[in-house]
Amino acid sequence: MANGKRSHGLSIRSKLLLVAVALLLIPWMGYEYVRGLKTFLLQGQENALSLTARAVSTVLNDRPEFFDPKTGASELIGQPSDLYAFALPNYIRLDGDVRDWGDQINQMSHYDGSRGLECGLDYDPASLSYSTVIGYRGPYLYGLFQVTDDHFLTRNMSLRSLNKSDHLRLIIENPGGRVKRYVLTAAEPGRMSVYLMDKDWNYPLTGEPNYDLDAEITPTSDGYIIELRIPRFMVSSQSRLGFVVADVDDPELRTLEKLLTATKRSDSSEPLSRLLIHSPEIAKILRGLDRPVARIWVLDREQQVRAVVGKLLSEQPQESKPQTWDERLRRWYDGMLHDVYNLIVGGSEADFEDIATDVSHRNDEIFKKAVTGLPQTERRPSLDNRAEILMAANPVWSGDQVLGVVVVEQSSHEVLKNQKQILENIISVTLLVIVIITAALLVFASRLTMRIRRLRNATDLAIDPDGRVRTTHIVQEEDAGDEIGDLSRSVSGMLGRLSQYTRYLEGLPDTLAHELKNPLNVVNSSLDNLQDEIPLTKESKYMTRAKNGITRLGSILTNLTEAANLEEALKGESRERFDLVHLVSSYVEGYQLTHPNRKFELEIRANPLNVEGVQDHIAQMLDKLADNAVDFGEEGSPILVRLDKHNNHARLMIINQGQQLPETMRDRLFDPLVSVGKKNAKQSHLGLGLYVVKLIAEFHAGKVEASNRPGQTGTMFTVSLPLAA
Repeated sequence: MANGKRSHGLSIRSKLLLVAVALLLIPWMGYEYVRGLKTFLLQGQENALSLTARAVSTVLNDRPEFFDPKTGASELIGQPSDLYAFALPNYIRLDGDVRDWGDQINQMSHYDGSRGLECGLDYDPASLSYSTVIGYRGPYLYGLFQVTDDHFLTRNMSLRSLNKSDHLRLIIENPGGRVKRYVLTAAEPGRMSVYLMDKDWNYPLTGEPNYDLDAEITPTSDGYIIELRIPRFMVSSQSRLGFVVADVDDPELRTLEKLLTATKRSDSSEPLSRLLIHSPEIAKILRGLDRPVARIWVLDREQQVRAVVGKLLSEQPQESKPQTWDERLRRWYDGMLHDVYNLIVGGSEADFEDIATDVSHRNDEIFKKAVTGLPQTERRPSLDNRAEILMAANPVWSGDQVLGVVVVEQSSHEVLKNQKQILENIISVTLLVIVIITAALLVFASRLTMRIRRLRNATDLAIDPDGRVRTTHIVQEEDAGDEIGDLSRSVSGMLGRLSQYTRYLEGLPDTLAHELKNPLNVVNSSLDNLQDEIPLTKESKYMTRAKNGITRLGSILTNLTEAANLEEALKGESRERFDLVHLVSSYVEGYQLTHPNRKFELEIRANPLNVEGVQDHIAQMLDKLADNAVDFGEEGSPILVRLDKHNNHARLMIINQGQQLPETMRDRLFDPLVSVGKKNAKQSHLGLGLYVVKLIAEFHAGKVEASNRPGQTGTMFTVSLPLAA
């Protein structure tokens, strides 16, 4: 209820929301079921890896040529002039940042004037040296050159010759002896220009640069770094490569002073070498057996890596930036689901690292067991301890001799991908169901609470603050066929019965006045006749008491009918504009004449004070306030009547000395049939006078307040009436 004590329990929407939360039991049960599949899936995947290792080793059995020391790691070949290409963990960005080379940066070979150097006798290794490493990834070969140079000199664009600055020379000899020579030079740090050169390395064969080769040069504190990318179609399996670092120190003369190479073929004038990758024949076979997100190693008896294919992590496609709002919404939804999946399942398949420091050598315990001729399975943590790696090893036989071992690896993240997919489906469907059910419950609860709130508001408005029934018919929800409709109709019926009873109570004073008036007249006339017949009764105290009682009964009936009829009288009254100061002044003079034993003081602080209303009712209100001040004020004390203006309102204050108002009665003082006490027993105080004051003040769009005088005994009644426009 509007004026009742509000309960602080859960709302209907909160309770329905708790019911919706109970639906979370569905994904929890699904999660417990799927989690039980983990052991079974891991065991099954270990068996699958063992079968894969056995299949690969079967293909390699009795083929010792695949383990020829002329192929494989350069450390086994013993020919320092050959180039060895390492598998790279990432595609290389040509930006001078070498961190994307991963651990292969540790495979760099250092070169100085001890070989392949064309320079004078006064060569200083600090003036020119470099370290390099070659790697491969997908369709590209990559070269990294960290050059130490005491004078880094870029190209002068006004000079046509390309050998007048520091540059890198690349020689490619394809099968058939056809040689191509390229110069990589730059006028400033950044992207390098590549030109196909003549045999003497002086001038380009064409005026246009080559766009198949890409390179980036970045200055350092002691030289510069060059990152080079070569498409694999430019280099076949039988091709030879050569790299030469050219040094020019004098910015004026620009004379070529040093040529430093890491490769040299004895039967050619060109600095060319073979490019070796892990056993090409084995890699070719393994590519046919390659499995997604699995890595296959082939090692010889000395634990040297002969070939490795595959990877433990799937390539993560680079997503383009969403352009439209629906793409952004879908990207946000997918990201939110991804976070939920990772929170429940754990990490994703792309959040761990397992890049070996040395890809040419393995020293796992599983190899030591498998090289004895027995297949093995094992589990190990990834290098960053964020994933579990499943391993299966099988020996490669040649007759009764073990040539090597095949090791197949796969991460537990990939193994449990099916488990995650099932759980993702459960979560997605459950989230969708929960969202739909929760939305339906919220809509239902919102509509239900809105209907209840409308019914409550209509019920509150049906009864005014004084308890009178304004309407007996609640329109809201009266046509509904559910329980709320029944409640609305019940409230309407209750208001109808309450209205009938209220009308009965409102008509009771008139009925009482009518019914009691004749008996009172009979009693009063009988007393008069008794005084005439028996003159001695005029002096009787009992006769005096009887006369006073009749007078009081008449006053009571008058007050009751006055309060009951005032509201009806106010409805049909017409308003007029008048000066409140003039009205109050004339009435104060009249009060002084009718109450000679009391002093009335008039204090006017604003003049004029024009209001709109009914002067007779304002005068009636003044009578009630003045009578109240006389009845409850101290004998001989003045009664102050003050008029002023406050916030565009005329303010009338009646101030008297005497008893103060109890704090508990201040809010109820203007209610009907409420009286604080009596000063004169000969007069009746039914508590209707101040109620009449309140009715008249509210009829004039004003208000009345009662308070105790601050710091003094007595009370102060304040009536505020809006000024006329």
